[in-house]
Amino acid sequence: MNRPIWLLKQQRLCLSLIVLGLVLTAVPGCSRDSAPEAGPADHGEAASEALPSNRIAIPASVRQNLGITFVTVEQRSVRSTRRIAGAFELRPEARREYHVMAPGRITLQVRQYDRVEQGQPLFVLDSPEWQQMQKQLVDALNAMRRSHADVDVAQATVNEVQASIDFLEKRISNLADAEVRQVKLEADLADKRNALPRLEAELAAARTEFDTVHARYDVMLNTAASLSGIPRDDLAPRADGHGHLEGGTPPWRSVDQLTIRAEAPGVVDRLPVTNRGWVETGDLVLDTIDPTMLRFHADALQTDINLFADGQQARIVPPQGGSFELQDTVEGHIAVGFEAHPDQRTVPIYVMPDELPRWAKGGVTAYLEVYIAGDEDQVLAIPESTVIRDGLESVFFRRDPQSPDRVIRVVADLGVSDHRWVEVRSGVRAGDEIVLGGVYPLMLASSTTGEMQEGGHFHADGTFHESEDE
Repeated sequence: MNRPIWLLKQQRLCLSLIVLGLVLTAVPGCSRDSAPEAGPADHGEAASEALPSNRIAIPASVRQNLGITFVTVEQRSVRSTRRIAGAFELRPEARREYHVMAPGRITLQVRQYDRVEQGQPLFVLDSPEWQQMQKQLVDALNAMRRSHADVDVAQATVNEVQASIDFLEKRISNLADAEVRQVKLEADLADKRNALPRLEAELAAARTEFDTVHARYDVMLNTAASLSGIPRDDLAPRADGHGHLEGGTPPWRSVDQLTIRAEAPGVVDRLPVTNRGWVETGDLVLDTIDPTMLRFHADALQTDINLFADGQQARIVPPQGGSFELQDTVEGHIAVGFEAHPDQRTVPIYVMPDELPRWAKGGVTAYLEVYIAGDEDQVLAIPESTVIRDGLESVFFRRDPQSPDRVIRVVADLGVSDHRWVEVRSGVRAGDEIVLGGVYPLMLASSTTGEMQEGGHFHADGTFHESEDE
């Protein structure tokens, strides 16, 4: 039972001895004997540059060795902030799937995780069904042209009979003026007039057949466009009223294999088929995702549902630690989900940010800070991780505004906290820099058994030395 406590005490004792040794280590150039004698004029300058007892020198080499980093003091609504854990996820429209509309052999043109642009070839399909479709298109096109020829013949016959009727009527009229009756001409005129309705009906039937064949050809072109993935207007121009195609031979005649192209830019995700493999109608060949189409999804407690409303300002903040920058945040507005989770007793909250930081990836966890309705004024706040306990005091280290190579030890005068940011009532201003990384070594160097030393500075190797010579 006492062994873990004994080990902890031993470790703390060893750590204290190590820090004390670093503090008391004599470094060349720091002792009084190694310093050059100061003249009368030098004494005034040395006095003007004397460091206050709560300041510590941290040149660039020390900051690098100790891993010292800084964070900026912010003005925040600490009391009115609700923080919810969540994660980035792909929006539904971020994924595009590419299925085959006909069986055939696949030749892949991309690899998994390749970035593709709109219109870039993804795979080639060699399909016997497409070749059969081409044959049907040829038959439909030839039928349309034959039908157009039948219409031309029927129209010419009607025109010819109508011209004969006009001629006979004029001929008979001229003979009647001469009081000569031509029985044979009158008989021919009667035959022509009797035949004209039948010929006009045949012309109408030929036109109907032409319209039917033309419509069938258009339907087959639409089917071919769906099958091939080629736009209908690019597959073949529409025929004119006479059945003639612009440009002569339609483009679909020269398409031996179907090339499927990317509909939008993205990254190739899944490839469930093998290259040169056989696929059936409807099989998934690959899908792409747009990694920039992300949304943030967090689940709030149902008991807090009245605190949230569509359009509230929010901020997505990264988790602490690692390579994440604490203040590399994303601003946005929330949208409350329409359906709660009865088992988890939560309500979904979504944010679709317009801009994304580098660390925003699908599945990356973060926190959503929502500013709920309230009349709280913004206060000066710093991250809680910048504050460290030193005996009975809570302290943090503020970068000296007059000298970036010094930090000032400040006894914290803290207010409310949201468990990530804490209000600071005094000792800082907006825009000041506070030590975030390397707080613990600074605390050890500036305090012994809870009492602050009389100022000092670090050396490039990370050891600390007091300002006053001993």
